[in-house]
Amino acid sequence: MAEREYLSNTREGGVERSTEDIHQDIAKKEENISQAVEQIGERIKEKLDWRGYVKDLPYWALGAAAGLGYLASGMFITRTTPMERIMGSIAEEVRDTLGDLRAGAAGPGLIKVALLSIATKAAVSWMKNATSTDVASGGAVPRP
Repeated sequence: MAEREYLSNTREGGVERSTEDIHQDIAKKEENISQAVEQIGERIKEKLDWRGYVKDLPYWALGAAAGLGYLASGMFITRTTPMERIMGSIAEEVRDTLGDLRAGAAGPGLIKVALLSIATKAAVSWMKNATSTDVASGGAVPRP
């Protein structure tokens, strides 16, 4: 409704616009808008250009880089649980013990260990036989 009143006012005032004038006005507005968009784009590029900030404020940029590096490193470091620490120390002790045995098993120590194990096995089997025959024969009862 207000639009109709506006159109009637422009005709009554003797100001009738031709299509060519309207096209020129649209072209001017389009040019102004494209210039404004270009200016906004340039401002955004300036604000997002990190090189300018580093050039203008090198110490702040260095501090920001160090802080971001510290935060990023915190994301990638895994924290060990108490159980993992205990199991790790036990595994380390076992590795050390086995390493000592392996080192002692090389050379003449290997022969000693083999002979000792054979002698131990023989002694255990002799004791087993002696106790089992005494119990089976009804002889002495093994002492606790």
